Amino acid sequence: MSIAHALATAATLLVGQSPSESAPRPTPRAEVGQPTPDPSWKALGSDIWFDPAGKRLILGCRVVLREGALEHFLCSKNTKEHESILATTAPPRLIHAGLLLTGAEPGKPVRFDPKFEPPTGATIALALEWYERGEKRTADARTWVSDLKSKKPLETEWVFAGSDLFVDPITKEKIYAADDGDLITVANFASSILDLPFRSSAGDADRLFVARTEAIPEAGTSVFLILKPKPSADRSKKSSE
Repeated sequence: MSIAHALATAATLLVGQSPSESAPRPTPRAEVGQPTPDPSWKALGSDIWFDPAGKRLILGCRVVLREGALEHFLCSKNTKEHESILATTAPPRLIHAGLLLTGAEPGKPVRFDPKFEPPTGATIALALEWYERGEKRTADARTWVSDLKSKKPLETEWVFAGSDLFVDPITKEKIYAADDGDLITVANFASSILDLPFRSSAGDADRLFVARTEAIPEAGTSVFLILKPKPSADRSKKSSE
């Protein structure tokens, strides 16, 4: 199956789009001192690329918050910037489809009723690339998030929960909940594409995470967020046999 076919199929399953509506739209990024996509990457849409060789998904983002309480690590542009470190124009449904292309398997979003069930799914490693004073910088995304209890960077990796998909009872259209902007969160939301696999409240009095200001470049900095599935224990066991 070609990348274009896989992308179109995944997008159709997610939100009922036709393949023509999900056609890739390259986003050139050639500004001096900013990350630029490798020629081998395949553009899937606005600010989103798939690296076939590395089985990675790359998102173009900008720093929108450096200080304060967090509910998100990444949100859609013009949605949750007051509580998210990064924002992107990459369509949520294409982020989901792109993760499928990497081989990642979605699990289930958080559930609160009748009892709390944490998000599940493939573990996704998140890396960051950006330029600072003309020099390329890299970091683990978790180092930009501080745990209020331990006073240390976030230690747990995100999982591909996959957000909720439901049918509008009136229009009968498929609704992908992450379209509201909940892309990668540090507080549990059923709409999150990537979430943390433990209880993490969005309530003001119970928030667990804040931006780690000293690690984050200035607001407006262009950043590549690189998503790569980590091998599951079962897969690692099989490969070693």
